Amino acid sequence: MSYCLNPHCQKPQNPRKNSFCQNCGAKLTLKDRYLAQKLIAQGGFGRTFLALDLDIPSQPPCVIKQFLPDILNPSEIDKAKQLFDQEAHQLDKLGEHPQIPKLLAHVEQEKHLYLIQEFIDGQNLAAELAQNGPFSETEIKQILESLLPVLEFIHNHNVIHRDIKPENIIRRKSDHQLVLVDFGAAKLATKTLLAKTGTIIGTPGYTAPEQALGKPTFASDIYSLGVTCLHLLTQIDTLELFDPNENDWVWQHYLTTPISPQLQHILNKMIAMALKKRYQHPQEVLKDLTLVKLPLTKATKPATPIPSILPRLVEIDQKYGYINPEGKLIIGLEFDKATHFTDSGLAAVKIGRQWGFINHEGKLQIPPQFDSVGNFSEGLASFKQSKWYLLQSKWGYINTYGEIVINPEFNDVYDFKEGLAAIRLGMSWGYIDQQGNIVIEPQFDEVSSFAEGFAKVKINNKWGYIDKIGKVVIPPRDNGRNFSSGLAAVKINQLWGYINTEGNIVIQPQYLDALDFFEGLAPVKMETKFLGLLITGEKWGYINTSGTVAIEPQFDWAYGFSEGLAAVKKNNLWGYINKLGQIIVEPRFDFAAHFVNGIAEVVLGGQCRYINKRGKLIY
Repeated sequence: MSYCLNPHCQKPQNPRKNSFCQNCGAKLTLKDRYLAQKLIAQGGFGRTFLALDLDIPSQPPCVIKQFLPDILNPSEIDKAKQLFDQEAHQLDKLGEHPQIPKLLAHVEQEKHLYLIQEFIDGQNLAAELAQNGPFSETEIKQILESLLPVLEFIHNHNVIHRDIKPENIIRRKSDHQLVLVDFGAAKLATKTLLAKTGTIIGTPGYTAPEQALGKPTFASDIYSLGVTCLHLLTQIDTLELFDPNENDWVWQHYLTTPISPQLQHILNKMIAMALKKRYQHPQEVLKDLTLVKLPLTKATKPATPIPSILPRLVEIDQKYGYINPEGKLIIGLEFDKATHFTDSGLAAVKIGRQWGFINHEGKLQIPPQFDSVGNFSEGLASFKQSKWYLLQSKWGYINTYGEIVINPEFNDVYDFKEGLAAIRLGMSWGYIDQQGNIVIEPQFDEVSSFAEGFAKVKINNKWGYIDKIGKVVIPPRDNGRNFSSGLAAVKINQLWGYINTEGNIVIQPQYLDALDFFEGLAPVKMETKFLGLLITGEKWGYINTSGTVAIEPQFDWAYGFSEGLAAVKKNNLWGYINKLGQIIVEPRFDFAAHFVNGIAEVVLGGQCRYINKRGKLIY
């Protein structure tokens, strides 16, 4: 179907094939290109249509905004047209922002003025509220952090939106970014038109007092965004959140879950009735938001039980999804980057330029909003998020509900291990606890995560080990690896051996290389000899915790055991052995990783594939 743009047409619906309206005879397309399909909004100044762009083979959707100057006299119409052209140029500049719809065209046709804008495919926040119920404090903070820079952008272009509300904020389906819409014909209204209609631009309940008097300021948009947050937090009509008898807001009475005093203060300052008491610029709000430290709280929405076997990551044609143990694709190839699931039941996924997290069902638990993330470990994941008002990006930590529990203030970070995480301030590394407190002052050039109570640190170009209060308990040596099974590989005078937790050498340095113990065995690299005399090469084998050779050196490369099997390289191909050294999966792969839940990732013919423990390709 197509829809007639003539506002006086009594029967505007037409068959798609028609070029002219079968009722009034009006032309159905704009510029012989844009075809309206249905009316989606109507107000005092114009109408909005969902349309198609017929010039592009796929005929993508777009939006037509029609400005109706019918009640103006000829001189006023000429002025309106002039302002229309000026506003169209302004909207074209605003469309350069990724969170504002692009202006595709502006048209005058049959005495009406039109804007054609990009269609944003997604769900608005009013629909999200109706579907999911009140928003959490974390979600409100994310909304503010996403939209305040947009307000800053439009205000720098001397534009006041004047109609911010949940219906005009769309979460774009492609990247889950929030998009501010309705920079449309209403903003083109002249003072003459406003006087004739007696209409104030804006929506009752969201409009700032000064805007209701016809004197909007940039702070009016901040007010409307603040009221929007109140409605999303409470799911109560905004007019009910204000007590006219007290001339004050009573929105806190309607909260179903408490929010932090810091965020309450910010929202109250955003919605202050007196203009002088309100935030004047978006950056003021953003600065205060950095001080909001959300506590570790339980989820506001019930978590789905985590299964014992989680989906496994796959990559095909540079897109990522997840399979089950039988190799069936259960989470579609819809991500630009992704990581494996962790014990938290979450996996990091990248959509467009930003990272978020999905649960094992493939549903977004934490919407994409970060420039980079780490994996969840011990209930927390690191995140990196650029802020326009900071000189550089910093790292912090979130919990599994997306709540910021450690504010971003570090130059670099590691995942939490044994209750501590390595962090870098400036050029030096130290450690913090899960409350963000520095427990080991930054003082090391390089560090590793804690393992079995010890962390490897670099001191004067040598590696030693510290305990959890930062005391050097094992003196530095040439190099070292993490502790596992009570032992750590160390390098002394170019050869590798193993020490115990007291720092005593228990397996003498004799190996060319040595890795960590897994499942009681460690891969080591040795010189191989014939009849004890002739050196024939360097091969990898395995030793036990006593230093006895358990699997003779015979491999070009070897990894640790996982689920009873270890990946080994022989004759430039990878396969798998058991703990007796028997080949279980014949070497035929370009690369092989360890097994997780009975599945291992391999590279075959340049492509990532997946096998079971019998070596059968399952995907």
